[in-house]
Amino acid sequence: MEIDGLERRLVELETVVSSARFEQLEVLRELDVAQVAMADGARTLAEWVSSRLDISRETAAALVRTSRSIPDAPKVADALSGGEIGFERAVELCRFAAVGEPDPVGRGWWFDISGLRREVARRRRLSPIDEGVAFTDRFLAIQPDLTNALWRLWGQLPGADGRIVEQALTERADAFPPLPGGDRCSRGARQADALVSIAQDSLSGATGGSSRPLVSVFVDLKTAAESRGEAGVMVDAGPQVGVRALEEMLCTGSVELMGSARDGTPLNVGRRSRVVPEKLRRFVLHRDGGCAIEGCAGRYRVEAHHVVPYARGGRTDADNLAALCWFHHHVVIHGLGYRLDPTRPPGRLRFLRQTGSDPPG
Repeated sequence: MEIDGLERRLVELETVVSSARFEQLEVLRELDVAQVAMADGARTLAEWVSSRLDISRETAAALVRTSRSIPDAPKVADALSGGEIGFERAVELCRFAAVGEPDPVGRGWWFDISGLRREVARRRRLSPIDEGVAFTDRFLAIQPDLTNALWRLWGQLPGADGRIVEQALTERADAFPPLPGGDRCSRGARQADALVSIAQDSLSGATGGSSRPLVSVFVDLKTAAESRGEAGVMVDAGPQVGVRALEEMLCTGSVELMGSARDGTPLNVGRRSRVVPEKLRRFVLHRDGGCAIEGCAGRYRVEAHHVVPYARGGRTDADNLAALCWFHHHVVIHGLGYRLDPTRPPGRLRFLRQTGSDPPG
């Protein structure tokens, strides 16, 4: 089938989907009246729909909300049942009708989905009660996944607070330099980096001074040795870390290494120690005058990094240390796995992309 035919078929199938969605909304409205969710022990109808249809809670909530509002928007109902509009547009047009638009389908034709949402937001009235509910319902949840190797965050904030957080993350993310070699870094990744850096500022000061938090690292000596550090290493409270994260903690933080045998018996409990003494760190930062990467003028949270990694025998002395800004240190080296080019002069450092044969760090 030619491209034009494939495109027509794609549109035809969306018409079928739209008609089916309308019928689904009709059925859902009857189930809502019958209080089926309560009879099955679900807290809400959206929760029940999410379970029965195996769809996300966001999609389920949109289905429930639209099934309840579409009777008050007959023009939207007709357009959806006839396959003239898709379900997502129907969701937004019902909201458009709810804020007083007499001809949501006709007027809504002038906007794409994002534009419809902006128009609804512009017209929507926000009462003191609505503001109170938005503030009361604020929350932020953070938890590791089942592997303990990464963390997931989600939540919601009232409008003004959300804008403050968004602006802070955007400004911090925009201040980071580009990745080496023209590599691309997504907006989401940069905002994640921005959140981590702001949290570090809160714990240890924006300059990364001597008040860094103590991190306890627990090492299963046998497992870590067999896996070259890729297993058997965890920070306190359980999350697993890999070779790059361990290398960064040894490079920048006050750490407490605690080894254990296979049976859990503690061995070789280390004392708290700073890998780079504060006096030496200050000297390196003064000597390099900021980030030592060629072309980088960054001075945010400049840290002393081992050119030859500490874990591979690199000495903790001035000749083996270079000042790197937080982004180049945390993101480029310890996050993305680049390494410094040892052939470059100290004031004009560049990165080398790590190959599969290179050891981590």
